[in-house]
Amino acid sequence: MKFLFFICFLISTIGYSQKQYKFDYIFEYQVKRYKDTIKIKNHHYNKTDKMFYKYYLTNSKNNNYYAVITDIDSLHYKLVFTDYNGVYSNVEYLKSDLDKAEFINIDCKNVIRTLNPYKYKVKYYDIEHLKDTIIHNKSFWHYKISSNKPRRTKKKKLGTNHYIIDKSSSFHLPILTHTTPHEKWKRDKQLPNGILMEKYFVNYYGKLSMEQKLISYKKIDKKIILQKECDYAKKN
Repeated sequence: MKFLFFICFLISTIGYSQKQYKFDYIFEYQVKRYKDTIKIKNHHYNKTDKMFYKYYLTNSKNNNYYAVITDIDSLHYKLVFTDYNGVYSNVEYLKSDLDKAEFINIDCKNVIRTLNPYKYKVKYYDIEHLKDTIIHNKSFWHYKISSNKPRRTKKKKLGTNHYIIDKSSSFHLPILTHTTPHEKWKRDKQLPNGILMEKYFVNYYGKLSMEQKLISYKKIDKKIILQKECDYAKKN
């Protein structure tokens, strides 16, 4: 699936009764999820359980919100929009419609109000800067976010998220698509600015469970539009 030019649903006017979420970049990632490992000639290899592509719409200067587009089938996309300040939407679109519009207009019936009950968990995690990672002779920052409470880690079988970040892309705030890492970044600002080149998750047992790699990205000018009735972010 090649790069998408999202020219989203038509809206007649954009007035004060509507809220705009602006996006200036789109990122294409290949995602692999692993079910288990197999052993071949004394070496362990991860067995791919699922591979797919994700497309992230981001605002390089505001990472409080983002949108993710994935394929459902040959005719439909799924769009998941998250505003960490209290808005969530999961909507299906016809590809033929989504590909030929200029704005994404989300109806209030597809928007729900969300709260972040996990803010308190931030104190249980640390961000650690590891040795730089070399990819194709280029050096990238390598950070990990993991639990800082050994007993809690053992009890809940917690794993570790790793982030490989492009040093030359400080124009973009960190791309954080889970509430706890995002809250940790907001509180401590330990992760540097930069495009996420790779992200992978190592489970409690030291096995690679998921990896996500950047395929391509492009500057865009797209918007998601919400009506004031479901602008729950302003009400939190």
